[in-house]
Amino acid sequence: MADRVVIAGAGGFGRGVLAWLAGSPLHRTRHDIDDVVFIDDGTPAVAPDAPVVGTIADYAPRPQDVVICAIGVPEVRRRVVESLAARGATFHTFVDDRAVVAPDVDLGVGAVVCPGVVVSANARIGAHVHVNFNCSVGHDATIGALSTLSPSVDVMGEVRIGEAVFLGGSAVVLPRLTIGPTATIGAGAVVVRDVPAGRTVVGNPAHEIAPRPGPGLPRPTAQDVSA
Repeated sequence: MADRVVIAGAGGFGRGVLAWLAGSPLHRTRHDIDDVVFIDDGTPAVAPDAPVVGTIADYAPRPQDVVICAIGVPEVRRRVVESLAARGATFHTFVDDRAVVAPDVDLGVGAVVCPGVVVSANARIGAHVHVNFNCSVGHDATIGALSTLSPSVDVMGEVRIGEAVFLGGSAVVLPRLTIGPTATIGAGAVVVRDVPAGRTVVGNPAHEIAPRPGPGLPRPTAQDVSA
């Protein structure tokens, strides 16, 4: 029986995933996908080209459903993934037909690899990682679970990136560096030294500006979840 892909989050990235699925006939055929729908707890600012069939909070997985969590903020994505997993959701790993991924790459469940991405030999990409369009991931690099690579990020060889890291568009991480969990790398930053967990760095060369917000701050709103 054919699968139905359920995209959690009908914001910009979710609508991108819908379009990339439409442009990936080999992937759809390989996984026998015949339908794509959205679930979202908010009202999307732009209506997607597929139906929003309910909320994330109320979603009950069907036997043939496979879920892609398309929420951009790593910590929000973590909560949504944990909530869906507790309800028995099965997660789908999507690699766009136009991506180039070495055969020995280890891809975690729920990862999304977008058009124009190149992933080199022996790289490891964790569960529910987003590798946005035109990114490159060098040989033997590791991307921790739930991290986000925004468009055109360049992660060079043997880099180690922890869980739930956010890398802004066109950021560059030089070879053999380590970025700790929950760090934030600003758009266009060039990382030339290790970044400790939870820190935010910007600029060229990248320098710290402030710690990333920690526990105790207000929870994201429904609008955050739909982003």
